[in-house]
Amino acid sequence: MSKTTIPTGGITADAIDATLIADDAISEEHLDATAITGHTALGAEPADTDELLVSDAGTLKRMDYSYIKSSSAFTSVGSSSGTTNVDNVYFDNVFTNTYTRYKIFMDYFLPTQANVELRYKFRNGGSAQGSGYTYTGNARRHGNQDLYSVQSGGATGYGVLTYNIQTGNGEHGVRAFFDVYRPGTVDSNATMHYIVGMGTYRSYNDDSTQAVTFEVASNNYNTTAFDGIMFYFSGGQVDSHKIRIYGVTT
Repeated sequence: MSKTTIPTGGITADAIDATLIADDAISEEHLDATAITGHTALGAEPADTDELLVSDAGTLKRMDYSYIKSSSAFTSVGSSSGTTNVDNVYFDNVFTNTYTRYKIFMDYFLPTQANVELRYKFRNGGSAQGSGYTYTGNARRHGNQDLYSVQSGGATGYGVLTYNIQTGNGEHGVRAFFDVYRPGTVDSNATMHYIVGMGTYRSYNDDSTQAVTFEVASNNYNTTAFDGIMFYFSGGQVDSHKIRIYGVTT
């Protein structure tokens, strides 16, 4: 490649292009290390319109950050865990009209007393809603495949999620996930607030405990918008628990 004399007035803008520089002609030692590190560090997540350089099959292109940023559909709104006996586990101010659907993940929800039901109540303003629940559910034991069902004969003061749960060091309690629909919204008429879910636990049968899977649907038809929920057992206390609640963007 022939040498070019730099004009007295300097090099004009865009005077040097790729045709004037041979491949690998500039070694790493001649690159300015402060080209990136010398600039101001971004102190927060990039804005959607912030731009990045990418190589598209060898061609440099700019791209807005909005194309690659993470967009999780789940937003954490509450969580609780513990191994100390408590009467119930409740959450207040987790349901709003921001989301119409919430996801609840339950692990190690273990009772201190055997052969009990897992129950729930919606809450509002720090108090539990004590009426208007209906529910229906099925449970299947893995050992003998017998199908059991439970349902309310009419409106009750609580909702039942599953039943005949065992306790003890060898048990892991209820492991389940639930969808809660429209708990924090209400219109001029009564609104159906309902919860559906499925999970597994250990149940007592014929002098042994067997794994059980269950599915359940329950609702509360009410003119109240609820902001919380409470879980408890029909007898004894909650021995251990781990619960996470997420608002779901749909």
